[in-house]
Amino acid sequence: MTAIRAWLISAITRGLSAFQGTPPPLPAQPRRILILKPCCLGDVLFTTPLVAAVRQRYPDVHITFGVTAWARPMVSSNRHLDEVWTLPERWTVGSFHATLQSLHQRPVDLVIVPDRSPLLSLLVALARIPGRVGLDSQGRGFGYTHAVPVPDTLLHEADLYNLLAPALDIAAVERRLHFHIPPEARQQAAHILATIRALAAQSHGERRRLLVVHVGGGINPGMTLARKRWLPERWAIVLEQLYATYRVQIVLVGGPSDAEAVQAVRTHLSIPHVALVQAWAWSALAAFLAQADLFLGHDTGMLHLACAVGTPVVAIFGPSDPQMYGPYGATSLTLWQPTPASPCFQQGSAPPDCPCQHQCMRNIEPQAVYQAAAHLLEGQRHPPSA
Repeated sequence: MTAIRAWLISAITRGLSAFQGTPPPLPAQPRRILILKPCCLGDVLFTTPLVAAVRQRYPDVHITFGVTAWARPMVSSNRHLDEVWTLPERWTVGSFHATLQSLHQRPVDLVIVPDRSPLLSLLVALARIPGRVGLDSQGRGFGYTHAVPVPDTLLHEADLYNLLAPALDIAAVERRLHFHIPPEARQQAAHILATIRALAAQSHGERRRLLVVHVGGGINPGMTLARKRWLPERWAIVLEQLYATYRVQIVLVGGPSDAEAVQAVRTHLSIPHVALVQAWAWSALAAFLAQADLFLGHDTGMLHLACAVGTPVVAIFGPSDPQMYGPYGATSLTLWQPTPASPCFQQGSAPPDCPCQHQCMRNIEPQAVYQAAAHLLEGQRHPPSA
């Protein structure tokens, strides 16, 4: 531990010396731009408005996006990027040093860091990239030539990342997420949907609107926060009501880690529905979500993916603050009934024990979720009146 601490102190000292003095102007005509945002699914999607604006500002520049393998699918098909570079899932002395060596071998003129990580700040300073633009939260942006202060006011994460735009001579950023669906993924999704439609036609003889529901989530490589999930019996009440009123085709989706949550809801359901719980390719899932008439879910990467492909969403929030992590730039309605302890998810972490004993989720009544879903199914964009 002493050796690691000594190495970090030495590295920080060298990093600080790399940019002392008056910040140089950013390269007027950069040839290669690197954007660093390692994690996680939703956060990486939140960078895509800025990525699109950078591409518009620099149409002929080679743009690389640095991201971990877990979140890589959120940008791997992004048409605004030329390359996606895989970063370590976790930082150690060894992985940091290897990444720094790799950066030394990459000819980068301008790096953009929509992240609060002091390690990324140190990394790009030690790499001596000429232009370094990043967020400066509580002094963590010490390694940037152009550090953009993080304000005390509450901002959505995507809007926070967009604060970097003026430093890059970008006048405005369009308020929408981007996910580009490959043709082969559309074909996969079309096949899945055709199978579902055929089963529904056999049972009911009519074409119905597609309601996709994600009752799981809250699990990623850095954290397990299952208390983001709403109560299964309440999900069932809402779905039963929506089916009775609109005769929607209900599909419960999820990955392997969602199997228990999906089964818990299914035990309360007496209506026709389909469960697709499998190891999805994110591009195929995105293509499937794009065909839905409405998506219902929690604060998860899948919710933000649905937003990115333009599907209307109803979002149920509890531990996290929707003002920071809610649906972005999409037709959406969000339900959040916080307690005095809310939000307990802050700055990427949460206490191991729920401070409100899940009360923030129990505060959300099924009728409120039903009304929100009904409004969007009927084509209305404004919240239902109380």
